[in-house]
Amino acid sequence: MNLLELTFYLSFPVLVTGIIFLTLKLKAKYLRFLLAFSAAYLFAISVTHLLPECYENANAKLIGLFILVGFFIQIVIEYFSAGIEHGHIHAHTDSCKKHLPLGMITGLYLHSLLEGLPIYQSGILDSQVHTVLSTQESLIFGITLHNIPIAIAFIGLLLEHKASKTKAILLLLGFALMAPLGCFISYVLNTIGVHNIDGFVKLSFAVVIGIFLHISTAIMFETGENHRYNFAKILSMIGGVVLAAFIS
Repeated sequence: MNLLELTFYLSFPVLVTGIIFLTLKLKAKYLRFLLAFSAAYLFAISVTHLLPECYENANAKLIGLFILVGFFIQIVIEYFSAGIEHGHIHAHTDSCKKHLPLGMITGLYLHSLLEGLPIYQSGILDSQVHTVLSTQESLIFGITLHNIPIAIAFIGLLLEHKASKTKAILLLLGFALMAPLGCFISYVLNTIGVHNIDGFVKLSFAVVIGIFLHISTAIMFETGENHRYNFAKILSMIGGVVLAAFIS
């Protein structure tokens, strides 16, 4: 899969979904179900497919360390993004609504950029063509599925801050292109012959797995006010796991 195809599959569904929801507002409860579905999918492919792939023929302690690095990087990112990766859109004061939340936008962009780093060269994780394609496709599908509800929440956040539709679309486009930009960075590093590019990809892959594990568990462990799981949310998570098992 070339860079143009990667860009299309990673950005087009996210961009189209965000534009649709500029005029069509999704109720919060439906967004939560979509997030739960995507989180369960991410968690399932991380445990059953990505983790074994990442650990194969690698330094297990180093991979484990960078998975933890990714996990805690996401915590730092959420300090600035206020959890928009989980679909959270918090209430703001009138004065806050008069300017764009640059910390949230920067955190969200960085989050997506990091997720795109291991995609382009994920093929070098294994020498068998079938496994290579499966790994790359699982990452692409997982990131896109995860970013679609984030795009909806992002548009809601921008509209809440009184951003014009033109500005909202431009910021959404920036978000949609962050994961492809991560792919492009890996491509450039590989093209210029960076020493030990295989090791870089392995470690960036581990960081993304850590991000996936943090986000997916944070979403799945969220409960209602009575600290009980909603039955529809449980069904959404089961659906995500089933899809991951079917695809992987």
